Formats: sequence, structure tokens, C-alpha cells
Amino acid sequence: MRYLAVIQKTGTGYCAGAPDVPGCVAAGSAYEETKALFREALEFHLEDLRETGEPVPEPSARASTARGYAVVVEKTDAGYSAWPPDLPDIAASAGTPDRAEALLRKAVAAHISRLRLSGEQPAKPAATIILVDVSVPELAPRLTPPRPSPRPPQSPTSAI
Repeated sequence: MRYLAVIQKTGTGYCAGAPDVPGCVAAGSAYEETKALFREALEFHLEDLRETGEPVPEPSARASTARGYAVVVEKTDAGYSAWPPDLPDIAASAGTPDRAEALLRKAVAAHISRLRLSGEQPAKPAATIILVDVSVPELAPRLTPPRPSPRPPQSPTSAI
């Protein structure tokens, strides 16, 4: 399976997460270390879901860009949402992924224009979006103890 992951710089290194797999994150002091740690975390997380009988989420998020910023487009309960990790206050939702992405592009352009008009500089794009390939092993068949064979009916014995 191939999952989209977002890697962001933090004050102490990097962090990574996958929009399709909430709660699965990794952090490291270096970019390559974080990528490797996240891949391991994702494999472990998906394996655990499988072993506990929870559904393994299908990869559905996709990546795009808007004015140089990485953009994530993901399915939500209400439709689709698009958001740039570097601009946390901006997001767009719509019934289709293309519409959510188009609305987000307009929102990013408007945000950058407002900042420039006020004399501020927009944050520099820093987030990276990568695709992480993982294999999710099928569950091994559970071994169940053999059922005892039914006993043949016993005929009553009579004393003579």
C-alpha cells in the first residue's frame, strides 16, 4: 500500500504523519531518520490494526501544490478537505477533491495577497509530502483446536 505522509520541520528536528492513518506519527532529529522511523511506525500501526481486527484504512489522500506550498487533499465524513501543512489557518472543503483543491488555491492566493498588502512576508514553504510504501501482511489463519468427534450413542447394557 502507498500512503501519503507529511514531514514538517520542528524546533528540535522533524515530525511525520499520514492523513489517512490518524494517530500514526514519528519524530526524529534528522529528515532521513524521520522518514525511516515513520515507515516503521506506519508498518507497525497497520499490522496492529490488522491483528486486532480493526479496519486498515485505504490510502486516499493526495498531494498537490498551491503557490509553492505543499497541499494535502483528503476524504472526510462530509466530502473532501484540502489544507497546506505550512499554513495551518487555511483549509477548504467541498464535495469533490478537485473542488476542495480549487477553493484552497484561491484561499492561499488571497492569504498571500493580504499578507503582502499589510507588509508581512508569508511563511516560507517547508513541509514535504512523500509517498511511503508499506506492505501489510495478511493475517495468518487462526488455529482453532479440533472439535472432538461426536461419540456414537452407547446402547444400554443389561445385566443378565
